[in-house]
Amino acid sequence: LPNWRREAAKFAPQLCVLTLHGAQRNRDFESLADFDLILTSYTLLVRDREMHAEHEYSIVALDEAQAIKNPKSLAATVARTLNAQQRLCLTGTPVENRLSEYWSIMDFANRGFLGNLTGFTKEFSVPIQSHHDQHAADRFKRVTSPFLLRRLKSDKSIISDLPDKIEQNQYCELTEKQAALYES
Repeated sequence: LPNWRREAAKFAPQLCVLTLHGAQRNRDFESLADFDLILTSYTLLVRDREMHAEHEYSIVALDEAQAIKNPKSLAATVARTLNAQQRLCLTGTPVENRLSEYWSIMDFANRGFLGNLTGFTKEFSVPIQSHHDQHAADRFKRVTSPFLLRRLKSDKSIISDLPDKIEQNQYCELTEKQAALYES
């Protein structure tokens, strides 16, 4: 949330920004409609769902949208109930374990485009994941590729001020008790 707040201040300082964060978050306002940009976490989205249900958003953007990858989770359920004219998902990992994760993210962004979860599982998940059906995988790619915008951090023409990626390995020893627990 602090990163988004800094980005808003840098690139859109004219926006009135509300950050809903922390147990003692400020609720000293009349309406969410008084703000141009509202920042919150998935946890607080769930806790404050009644407040958000009363508001109509122009755009809802979910950063780190893999947080709604489980379609039956409370975060995914609440996110899908938000009243928004436009929806956007930002994630570097739309699929980590199974295609239903992609369905959940896509169902938030473009409700119903991939059908219901049962039909999606029958048409894509089972054939691709269980039977390695290349025809189903190709069809899935054709259907979904128009909705994916991808940038590589190595492409400096897209974002010239993005710093180079720096990786550092830091090793830490487990205690004897931790190692035993890990091994078990």
